[in-house]
Amino acid sequence: MSSTVGKRILVIEPSRTIRAIFTLNVRPSGHHVVIFQDYEAALAALPRFQEPPPDIAFVAVHANRPESAQALMQLSALCPQTRLIMMITQQESTTFAVQRLASATLAVPLVKPFRIRDVLALIADVSPGAL
Repeated sequence: MSSTVGKRILVIEPSRTIRAIFTLNVRPSGHHVVIFQDYEAALAALPRFQEPPPDIAFVAVHANRPESAQALMQLSALCPQTRLIMMITQQESTTFAVQRLASATLAVPLVKPFRIRDVLALIADVSPGAL
């Protein structure tokens, strides 16, 4: 497994609890973490993440929030080298729309509730880019 220090990580997540998990468990490891709670703000900011692109992006996807899928699709198009992780509920993980989105974006599903060690393992599996 590669080193986990110094990765660029983008998080788009409305849940305060999950944002706190990233803040308290990922930032202290030396990563540069940018967190958005609002999909619209994240969509507006996506173009500035192209250079340099994030190494990994965690995007909460909700079937009842089309802007969540839009954020994942735009991130996939703007930063094709970024590893995409779609955070989804167990119920949504089996829906055709979510499966189609995962296939179209090559996003790895991370089913909620997840363990912190699952997040850290996904981050460790990504080689850091030039900072």
